[in-house]
Amino acid sequence: MKIQLKFRKLMILLLAGTAFISNEARSQSKTPIHIGFKAGTNLSNLSLSRSNLDSKYSLGYHAGIFTRVDFSRLYVQGELLYAHKRSKIEDGRVGAQQAKWNSIEAPVLVGYKLLSSENATLRIFGGGVYSYVLNDKASILRQVSKSFRKFDKSNIGYQVGAGVDIGKFTLDLKYEGALTTISKEFKARPSSFQASIGFMVF
Repeated sequence: MKIQLKFRKLMILLLAGTAFISNEARSQSKTPIHIGFKAGTNLSNLSLSRSNLDSKYSLGYHAGIFTRVDFSRLYVQGELLYAHKRSKIEDGRVGAQQAKWNSIEAPVLVGYKLLSSENATLRIFGGGVYSYVLNDKASILRQVSKSFRKFDKSNIGYQVGAGVDIGKFTLDLKYEGALTTISKEFKARPSSFQASIGFMVF
């Protein structure tokens, strides 16, 4: 609960600061700058090195803010998201349980507008993402190996996807893969499919 309150305060401060910077930039430049909110679902999975463990995709969620800067057909988009992810882990001895983890994620994406009109835009994009794990619940991994303590906090990954803008509303579909592991012992690399809907404040 405390983490969620701190995250909400951080989001408000970041939005206020970004809005101020954006207004200053817009007053000095014709480059379109957009700020908005987004939220959606994650379908996540953990790939594990242990042959006796089987992992499957499970549903989670994410929410946060984004800033986009347009350069004709190209654009750069930064996001700050709170994500709750899950993966179903099955073990023949222990049974099946959910591995869960909460993280702050910061993707930086470069996109290209395939089709663009006054009211609608079709986009593709890709880039990197940094995530910081706030906490995890992976009791089945602790039961399988007593040396397992917790996920590595800092992780780097990549994202690719496509999106559609209709007026001020935006819809994104992404695939996220990992370049680093969140558990060195299990060599666990998370992956997820994400769907989100957003609204550009301006």
